Amino acid sequence: MFTPPNGPALTASSARELDDSYFQSRPFGYFSSRIDSLVNATQSTVKGGNRGLGADVLAALGQTSLAGLLDFDQSDRMLQVATDAFALRHHAAESVVRLYHGLTVGTATQGSVPCVWAAIAEGPTRTVDLVSAAREHLLSPQGHESFWKMVFPEALVAELPAEEQGLADQALNVVGDWLVHAMNLLVRSDINVNAANNNVKHGLAVRARGDLRLTFSTQAPDLDGNVALSGLPGEKATDILDGVTLDYLARPPKVGDRKQGLEVSSLRLDPATLLAETWLMIIAHSAIFHVAASKHFAGREVSVQAFPRLPLGPTPANLLGEAVVGMRFPVTTPPDGGPLDRKTGVAFRSSFVPLDVNFARKFSGKVVDG
Repeated sequence: MFTPPNGPALTASSARELDDSYFQSRPFGYFSSRIDSLVNATQSTVKGGNRGLGADVLAALGQTSLAGLLDFDQSDRMLQVATDAFALRHHAAESVVRLYHGLTVGTATQGSVPCVWAAIAEGPTRTVDLVSAAREHLLSPQGHESFWKMVFPEALVAELPAEEQGLADQALNVVGDWLVHAMNLLVRSDINVNAANNNVKHGLAVRARGDLRLTFSTQAPDLDGNVALSGLPGEKATDILDGVTLDYLARPPKVGDRKQGLEVSSLRLDPATLLAETWLMIIAHSAIFHVAASKHFAGREVSVQAFPRLPLGPTPANLLGEAVVGMRFPVTTPPDGGPLDRKTGVAFRSSFVPLDVNFARKFSGKVVDG
């Protein structure tokens, strides 16, 4: 890493040195640590004492106590954990997709001196281009045939007894399902999940809240606008948004060549589910990373991140079912002044249901005991 540059392209030795360094990293440890910190965040005191890292922060600030420096309560902590769990899931999704793309499409375009680290670092800037190329390779005959070799060490497969082959196939399919799920998260456009992640990262242009509940009910309010609490939920009512939600304002992708108006969307955040999704995607990342690292260091005594124990489930369909992802609400028309292409609607895991809203008949009401 301290050799002088020798032209505009990597040399074989510099590419090898770069990947020597990259493949000795521990991405599974990094993501595992982040999951653990979020899981345990709500178990700590709201305003911690002067221990460990806290003491170092105080020393850097020239302070003796965090009292008066930080201002949050347990509800702020709950919203922070939910928001960070969402961001962590998206980070895991992009990491596994970029790793897969770099090992397949990226290195294939580098010519005679491939470097995985460079292929990932210089991968497509636009997420839609990244996913399009990765998905095309995964679904190709070559991608289908070679996928197991990217997930399982070949020596391990060779040693598997016949009775465990079915379990290996099941584990392989689970890894593949979560890789596809990661791709879908990055490019879903009926409700723009990637825009939410960008708004969290860039300026925190979002609002996390825990006081919103949206319920669809076929039970009409009474003449005074009151709705009985006993009917929410009930046979005539279905909760759409409950718990923590993340509101964000963004302009969706073009429809054809037509620029769209602004939308405000609300994502339903369940930290436990978000972290479970994260773990399953980083398991996929860890398996692929281990196999690639082992191939890179073949014949050399180098310690690499261990091969994970692959789960037999759940798949995305098992874990998420058809849960509500969120809702979108247009707030401006497209810039050309024409009609909306995208209505208000509810996004589920694998579908989107548009809604016709009668704004002329909207009213305020009250939920009452009954």
